Amino acid sequence: MKLTGNRLYFLLLAAGLLLVFLYQYYTPKKFSWRPTFSRYDRQPFGSYVFDDVLSSSIEGYQVVNRTFYQLLREMPEDRDEPDEPEEEPLPPEERRSILVTEHIVDFSELDIRSLQTLLKRGNRVMLCLESFRDALCDTFGLSESYNWYYRIRAMDQDARKGLGRDSLFLGVDSLHPEKVYAVFPHMHPTVLEENAEAAVRRPCRGPSRVLVRNGQGEAVALRLSVGEGELFLVGTPLMFTNYGLLDGDNAAYAFRLLSYLKGFPVIRTEAYGVNSARSESPLRYLLSQPPLQWALYVSLATLLLCMFFASRRRQWVIPVVRPPANEMLRFTQLIGRLYYRRKDCKDLLYRKYLYFCSEVKQLSGLDLQSGEPDTEISARLAEKTGLDAGLIWPAFRELKYHLREQTQVSEEAMKRHIDRMNEWKQLISG
Repeated sequence: MKLTGNRLYFLLLAAGLLLVFLYQYYTPKKFSWRPTFSRYDRQPFGSYVFDDVLSSSIEGYQVVNRTFYQLLREMPEDRDEPDEPEEEPLPPEERRSILVTEHIVDFSELDIRSLQTLLKRGNRVMLCLESFRDALCDTFGLSESYNWYYRIRAMDQDARKGLGRDSLFLGVDSLHPEKVYAVFPHMHPTVLEENAEAAVRRPCRGPSRVLVRNGQGEAVALRLSVGEGELFLVGTPLMFTNYGLLDGDNAAYAFRLLSYLKGFPVIRTEAYGVNSARSESPLRYLLSQPPLQWALYVSLATLLLCMFFASRRRQWVIPVVRPPANEMLRFTQLIGRLYYRRKDCKDLLYRKYLYFCSEVKQLSGLDLQSGEPDTEISARLAEKTGLDAGLIWPAFRELKYHLREQTQVSEEAMKRHIDRMNEWKQLISG
């Protein structure tokens, strides 16, 4: 069967789309090692797998987009007096465990005050950050040191070079023995320690306890008692991501630390991340719900199908185009009637003479407007027509007289001269 132009076009288009699909399907996927900690991000340093595992492992686990102040306002006893929240301890059934996993956060003064109030009321807060900034460290009497050599961008290069891993030591508690976790140094570049100079700015809290140490014995995670609550400062936020859970058996590291939050409902807040605003977009919500996701896909497929059928070439009826009619005779008659109604016989005679000169030149090569004497032109015109020169000369002289002099030409004289010019033209052409 012979393919027409349209069928061949759509066949090549379908083959091209199929090749593009196969190329994209079998091409190795490129990973982005940029930390986002977003619940929708499936890249190594996103939190899609992390939140999915915790949702199925911890009862009541949820991810919200609210700050410490907003969470504090949601506490039951703060609804009557929102401007001056109480700092008295909450009943155990109303306390919460709050988890923050981000790269770097600059907490405001309101955030720190709200954090202190949450802790004093008996809530537990775990801050998993790569840098705790001066405001937070001064508030809780700590200091930090950051090793800039272990940047996240260099992690992929060091892994390709086969550089060895470092060790994280999670200390002994009442339920678990000491455990060693092998991780890349880029996963824990921050070291925490007590700062005696900031003691005057410390809130009323109990002693601190080191939970995790690195290979050099430096503290990586601390546990602080503040009022009735507990604050956990963890310098390994990347261990609470998709990569952290899927890298060997290091998932036990995250669950071991999260076990300190047990007993209360766990809430992970994304309000301090760079993707907090984008994660609440309507399109993200549509993709997170399977029915809405399929409805979106069906709508896009229907739109593409409509575009496919609308792109087909439509065969329109070709109209019959008639050649333009020759209106020269009609135009000439119209001009003639115009001159005739104006009674301008001299101008009409002049137009006829110019037309006569053009025709004579085309037929015989005689130029009646060459500027030669009228007697010579009359004699040459007699030769072309075959008439006697004595008959041509009086008529030609009278014609030239009427054209040159500033006198009116009667209608009878105009007709006489036009008839003569028509007769001469016929003789020349015959």
